[in-house]
Amino acid sequence: MFESAALGRKYSDKEFEQKAPALRLRLFNAQRQCLKRRIPILIIVAGLEGSGRGAIVNMLSEWMDSKHVRNHIFWLPTDEERTRPRPWRFWRCLPPAGEIGVFYDGWYSEDLRRLCCKKINDAEFSKCMHQWCALESGLADAGMGIVKLWLHLDKKTHAANVNKRLNNKALLHFSPYDKKTAADYEGMVNAASRAITLTDRDNAPWSIIDAADPNFRVLSVANAVIAGMERAIAARDAREARLQQLATLETDSAPAEKETLISTLDAIDLSVSQQPEHYKKELKNLQESIRTLSYRTYQRGISCTLLFEGWDAAGKGGAIRRITSAVDARITRVIPISAPSDEELAHPYLWRFWRHIPRSGFVTIYDRSWYGRVLVERVEKLTPREDWSRAYAEINQFENQLTSRNNVLLKFWLHISPEEQLRRFKERENTPWKQYKITDEDWRNREKWSDYARAADEMFLRTSTVNAPWHIIPAENKKYARLAVLRAYEAALRAALKKKGKE
Repeated sequence: MFESAALGRKYSDKEFEQKAPALRLRLFNAQRQCLKRRIPILIIVAGLEGSGRGAIVNMLSEWMDSKHVRNHIFWLPTDEERTRPRPWRFWRCLPPAGEIGVFYDGWYSEDLRRLCCKKINDAEFSKCMHQWCALESGLADAGMGIVKLWLHLDKKTHAANVNKRLNNKALLHFSPYDKKTAADYEGMVNAASRAITLTDRDNAPWSIIDAADPNFRVLSVANAVIAGMERAIAARDAREARLQQLATLETDSAPAEKETLISTLDAIDLSVSQQPEHYKKELKNLQESIRTLSYRTYQRGISCTLLFEGWDAAGKGGAIRRITSAVDARITRVIPISAPSDEELAHPYLWRFWRHIPRSGFVTIYDRSWYGRVLVERVEKLTPREDWSRAYAEINQFENQLTSRNNVLLKFWLHISPEEQLRRFKERENTPWKQYKITDEDWRNREKWSDYARAADEMFLRTSTVNAPWHIIPAENKKYARLAVLRAYEAALRAALKKKGKE
């Protein structure tokens, strides 16, 4: 794979001075086009030790408008990063619309080093690569341009450059992994070859750069970045043309979505209730149990993510308050989700939710969630069909990354009838301290009940997985719904502690 990148190709200083100005202008203009079109660009600079990755990161900031370039160096994970799923540290740093994010090594370096040092086997490495490939595909589909650079050296040049670094006391900042991988040229090259083979895709291709000569390296990188930006601009043009064509077809034909004979929600028994005389006692017992269990999960580093969806006035807030009353406030956060801010709109859709993922032992509760993309954004036509259709797979991948890292994920849908919702709406209008809860938007949403029910039905079908099933709670009786939520949470905590004890 790397034969053509180890030929020792060079440009003299004179040749470099002749070619660099025009190439630098092309790179600057490509960046300006991406800024104008609000296309985010992610550049991953990876390669062998001593291949000039740091020099390339500096060169990119120098050749482009540095006001719109953000460099991120991913060294050994911090304590904060270790307490969350691995992608969290990268999601936080993704570039917003029109900006350039330069990742030194990016998400590949740790897995390359672990494979080279035999800390993981081939199967585990392949699994990691497929996860990163899925992440890149999701970002690319969302409109991000991805440029991946591998800076390569022949064995002789690599050894000379590493020895030079080791003899420079100012550069002796290698981690233990770096020392091992720097000494194992063949192992690192084999790991890189496997990674590139598994993750080279049309929407996120690798450019392998002969990095022995600094002049050749700089010009090759500039060409690769320009090509990546132009590819992103072309993809944006194609997407806009496709969306326009689809909008025209939908307007002309206006096909009606098929009705299902019976939906998941239709099958829910809303007649169940909780006897008032037993409610307080069971509520107290459940909350005391959850308080004890949540302390034990905190000690064991098990985090919890709970999300609540459901009809307006279904009682999400009341259920959440019964949970927060049972869990120490110091380890609990409630995140209310409303319309995205300008900053959130400038990033990939899931970015706003990755920001709040709890650290080990902590609890995050989402009042509404990432499912807004396949519910309100779908029904209200705020998002093109191809985006919300793609979101199911992205959400499943996201949730799998949570549950694979000692994170208890509970998804609740609180279900009521249209008649009960109407009664609660009128009660809110007639109760002074509840009037803030009812808005014109609530009444508009009610008119689209069947559309939301259809969207929810597909959501349950496509995102209820073994590790993250949906809990559909009959909420016609508020007391029953609150206890049902607490029972599910208590059972999940017990199961997580039991599983942790077996590991």
